[in-house]
Amino acid sequence: MKPNTNKQLLANSRKYYLFHFFRECQFIIPVIVLFWQANGLSLTQIMLLQSIFAIGMVLFEVPTGSYADKVGRKQSVALGAFIIFIGAVVYSLGFNFWHFVIAELVWALGTCYISGANSALIYESLKQNKKESTFKKVWGNVQSFGYLAGGIMGAIGGFIAVYSLRLNWVLVAVAMFLMFLVALTLKEPKHIKPVEEKTYWKHIKESFKEAFTNKDLLFLLLFHSLLVAISRISLWFYQPYLQQSGLNVVYFGLIWASFTSFAILGSKSAHKVEGWLGERWSLWMMIVFYTLACVFMSYWFILFGFMFIFLQQFIRGFSSPVLLDYTNKHLDQEKRATLISIQSLAGGLVFAVVGPIFGWMADKYSLSSTLLFTGVSFFIAFSLLMMWNRWRKRMK
Repeated sequence: MKPNTNKQLLANSRKYYLFHFFRECQFIIPVIVLFWQANGLSLTQIMLLQSIFAIGMVLFEVPTGSYADKVGRKQSVALGAFIIFIGAVVYSLGFNFWHFVIAELVWALGTCYISGANSALIYESLKQNKKESTFKKVWGNVQSFGYLAGGIMGAIGGFIAVYSLRLNWVLVAVAMFLMFLVALTLKEPKHIKPVEEKTYWKHIKESFKEAFTNKDLLFLLLFHSLLVAISRISLWFYQPYLQQSGLNVVYFGLIWASFTSFAILGSKSAHKVEGWLGERWSLWMMIVFYTLACVFMSYWFILFGFMFIFLQQFIRGFSSPVLLDYTNKHLDQEKRATLISIQSLAGGLVFAVVGPIFGWMADKYSLSSTLLFTGVSFFIAFSLLMMWNRWRKRMK
């Protein structure tokens, strides 16, 4: 490989910082539930909307991951960025549930083209420079840079929401277009392509087989799925929780910015904390922090109750580089993007099934009882999974 190509590949990490910065310029996120409610959606419909997004991820995730393996990581990331831009435009023009369904499906397609291809691109860029051991740290820094963007733009979005919720979507569309422009500057790393006789569907079939026969991968897939489900359920309850706690909407963006500071802390410290705790206790920390926060929130509806969310936000930052690092160690290069996509697919599928149930519970009963049920039920599910993993390792 030529020296200038090596430098271009190393530059992918720096460019991806900027890409992820724009991707996380989500001005609307701190008030998105208020936007949906202002357009007539109930909590059940909001969770259903997110379930449809998750189903879209299930339908699109593996084919797009295979596209990245067969055609190229850069092409997949750039295409995904442009499709997300279209989704933001549709959202900015939408006024009802069905408009938002279209926007969510478009957004899901774009997200799937990026998912798996992005981390594979960075990992392979580092590996071809013999720096793959730094992936966990680099990815943690990437996540931190994105959380910084989310915090700053979220704070701005809270103030903008006082005047216009929809204007936030216009600003998101601008950021997504800038993200697309950055994607065009990335350099495609050299990767092993499937031999010619391998068909598209055979590649997917072999990837699924590996995901479910490799027990280490299967455990990580199931753990990631549960974490995705509880994090998404919790996320869409944050804003109703803040409302019921008596917080003025003008402060929602500032509170979201404070959340991202803890996500940044989790992401930046991931390689050090994980190195100190080890794999088993790192996983237990993720479980306890997420579930305990739900239980605390169910009991205390107070003005400063959002402090419990800090536990979840720390894990939000910590989990991504750690779980991706665990996963990448068990993957072969040829199927890397597809297998990471299968993991994302599984998480979306779990949320698609349980998300609307939790939304219905919040409408039917109360947010407090639903948060309590969320924390307890997921703690039990995680505990059973951890017991199975420990048992199977002893049986080797």
